[in-house]
Amino acid sequence: MRRYATDSFIFRGGDPGDHLYVLASGEVKISRTTEAGGEVIFAVLGTGDVFGELAVLQENAVRSADAQTLAETECFVLHRPALVAFLQTHPAVMWCVITVLSDTIRRKDEAFSDLVFNDIPGRVARKLLELAAAHGEPAHTGAQITVRLSQRTLAGLVGASRENVNRALSRFASLGVIELERGHINLLRPDELRRRGV
Repeated sequence: MRRYATDSFIFRGGDPGDHLYVLASGEVKISRTTEAGGEVIFAVLGTGDVFGELAVLQENAVRSADAQTLAETECFVLHRPALVAFLQTHPAVMWCVITVLSDTIRRKDEAFSDLVFNDIPGRVARKLLELAAAHGEPAHTGAQITVRLSQRTLAGLVGASRENVNRALSRFASLGVIELERGHINLLRPDELRRRGV
């Protein structure tokens, strides 16, 4: 078990990929910073999520993205040789890891399609629904996304500027589709978001 303070880097792009992480508590974003200083966020993770799996299963691989905490965080850390030895003797667990990898690839494919085929409000709608499914609790008539999301983080997740994301959120809020509440987003009418995100 390892503990990390808020805004700590668990690993950076280019670091050796020799550990797998299981998030015991806290929040972690997986991102990459462009040469121009922009940020692309691939995922915001919460309790129970696994990360670092792409590099750890390839010998001598390096990290392709950064993992940074968004809150105080605790992770179970598995060293590659121990993990590989365990997986070789436990095929059922190996299939679980393959399922996680397949899901990661599927989400990246969906994110790419989203960028090509959907406008910014549509991308915001889809991402809010995705985050509510992964990190949501019942609230009001819909769900509350339990991870705290800054507009900058959400912008990085949907591949848009913070200003455009702010406009989309404000529009959804004015229509009563969502509620913005001290760093949390409540989905009041998820069906409306589904229609918008199609």
